[in-house]
Amino acid sequence: MARNVPERIKTKGGHSPRARIHAAWSPIGQKMRRTTMLRGLAAVVAVMFVIGLAADAYAQSFFDSLPSIQGLDSAAFAGDTLITDNTGKVVLADVGNQGDHRLAVKLKDVSPVAIQATVAIEDRGFYTNPGFDLAGIIRAAFDNIRAGHVVGGGSTITQQLAKQQFLTPDQTASRKIKELALAYELSQTYTKDQIMELYLNKSFYGSQSYGIEAAAESYFQVPASKLDLAQSAMLAGLPQAPTEWNPVLHPDAAKLRQTEVLQAMVRANFISQDELDKAVAEKLVYHAPTNSYKAPHFVDYVLAELRQLGFQPGIQQLNVKTTLDWERQQMGQQVVSSNLDRNLYRDRNGQLSSGLVAIQPTTGDILVMVGSPNYNADAGQINYTTIPRNMGSSMKPYTYGAVINARAATVDTPVYDGPSPLVYKDAYSTTKFYNYDGKTHGVLPLKKAMGNSLNIAAVKVELSIGVPAVLSWMRNMNVDPRYVNPDGSYTPLAPADEYGPSLTLGGYPITLLEHVAGIATYADMGVYHTPQAVLTVTDSHGQVLYQDHPDQRARQAIDPGVAFIMAQIMSDDQNRCMIFGCNSALHWSDRIVAAKTGTTDNFKDAVTVAFTPDLATGLWVGDIKDNRYTMIGGSDGVYVASPGVHEFVSRALDGTPGNRWYTPPPDVVSGPGNSWFLMDTTHIDKLPGDNPPSPTPSAPVYVVPPDPGGPVLASPSPSPKPTACPNPQKTPPNC
Repeated sequence: MARNVPERIKTKGGHSPRARIHAAWSPIGQKMRRTTMLRGLAAVVAVMFVIGLAADAYAQSFFDSLPSIQGLDSAAFAGDTLITDNTGKVVLADVGNQGDHRLAVKLKDVSPVAIQATVAIEDRGFYTNPGFDLAGIIRAAFDNIRAGHVVGGGSTITQQLAKQQFLTPDQTASRKIKELALAYELSQTYTKDQIMELYLNKSFYGSQSYGIEAAAESYFQVPASKLDLAQSAMLAGLPQAPTEWNPVLHPDAAKLRQTEVLQAMVRANFISQDELDKAVAEKLVYHAPTNSYKAPHFVDYVLAELRQLGFQPGIQQLNVKTTLDWERQQMGQQVVSSNLDRNLYRDRNGQLSSGLVAIQPTTGDILVMVGSPNYNADAGQINYTTIPRNMGSSMKPYTYGAVINARAATVDTPVYDGPSPLVYKDAYSTTKFYNYDGKTHGVLPLKKAMGNSLNIAAVKVELSIGVPAVLSWMRNMNVDPRYVNPDGSYTPLAPADEYGPSLTLGGYPITLLEHVAGIATYADMGVYHTPQAVLTVTDSHGQVLYQDHPDQRARQAIDPGVAFIMAQIMSDDQNRCMIFGCNSALHWSDRIVAAKTGTTDNFKDAVTVAFTPDLATGLWVGDIKDNRYTMIGGSDGVYVASPGVHEFVSRALDGTPGNRWYTPPPDVVSGPGNSWFLMDTTHIDKLPGDNPPSPTPSAPVYVVPPDPGGPVLASPSPSPKPTACPNPQKTPPNC
């Protein structure tokens, strides 16, 4: 085909224009075009070369920054956490120790169906992918975009191993890139069977079981080699959410997860639909993990505290020195068991349990924590020192301390214990309050109204400054009464106007631990210490990773003068002889101890708290079934809990001088009859709002003035019109 040559152009003089030499088809034009293209190509090559050098340098630096993946061995995984008492000599727990919570197992000793279940639910392409699944990553990215937040990462088994062994769980792009790179290196370095073995031994299956062997032994009491299809599917579903799908804690959710795993196995052609149906129908028996720890509830508490501090107990090699006094802990365990045995006859149809906690007042160190009588018994794993319960009249010391601090009364201010019932009306309900014995006791000094635990007097004392003021006093010592919502759930820091006058009678639940820590504030002359369980944490080389500083946990929460006055009221046996009798279990003949009992409605709970300058303690005993079950009538705190506290304090302080007590602070002065007063308030004639009757009183209904407190509620299942105490005919408890 002929070249398309443009028409020659000439000027009027017959000459051709010089510009024609620049035409693209001309030899000169073609040469110029080739030169330009070569120069451009050279520039592109040069830029790509520079980028390549930079990328190579970055890649080299990136891979150099990755941890070494060489020498991985399941049997050599580091991770035991050693927990000791406050001497460092008594081992309370070896978390992750072989035979306890971590058991290394060879892949050949794992049931084949357990391996198949793991592959089906975690990484169906495990045996063919290069350590990561590009399609899975893309799917996860779209899922995250649709959800508006990270809902998954499309991680393979190899990626999960890389994350568990080398990386943090942070959801960042840089961490994800490292995870992919490490997964690829692992896939190039180890066989698939080696990677699977590492993964199965590294994964956490809940209930402090690390590795599939420990999980099989814990949940089903069989080795991993003996797991059947139903058991294998149950365990394979746990690593992604070991708590939420724990079959002991959440059997229904665990069953749904098991079904998901079995369905994935069908899709992967590992099992048939018939095998799925049989596995779903199989009734599995789950075993709560038995625990050989010493002080197991305390160990659980320590593990939770370590996690809050950012450690990974059972994964990291840690040496943890705790605050526990092992000798006193054994005393506490013996007291809880023997005291409970003495009271079992009181609750034949229900289930009685108990807990005890003791704190060093000057530091907040938890010396003793007995969460239940038997950790391995039914409901024994529940720590009853850290779950909310109603504490009855043992809450009254907070009310009386708040009133003395407000200068609304002194220890000798007369209080009229009447009328009975004391009727409290507000916009929500009308509530009647009775004393323990259903009687009134005339006019008494405030200290004896407190010592004899008179309910009518306590409510009047509380209302003299208002429920919100008493609540504020409690909260200043980190005592946070839970408001009980209509659905039975708790709100720890509800608005003050939600609480009613049953606050002083223990109508709103708190934990025994926070109660004892609050009472310990009185024991340390107004200084509050946050309860602490961990003293030091060191690594395997002895390097200190954490050091407790008690002074940083201390604050002057209340006036030391008020704390001293309350200690005097609570330690004087003469103040309680009228109701409890002299020389009861609340009195120690050989030492000075401040103490207070509490009993809740219908004898559901019984409590006693006590303190000295060296020890603050509390013992709870109660029925743990629903509200249909209670102890028999007459099961008051002074009979049910006080004997145990008396025994424990006597044994725990054996060798400590019995006359060791407080030096009066500079802001108090003494009066007759062991009365003590704040220096600026030595005399108050009348309790605000109190109206004693005339010598010949009529019988009008006494109506308490409106108070900002809300409706009176009980726990755990509030009724529309709860009553703080039963009527006299039913022998109301000392609530």
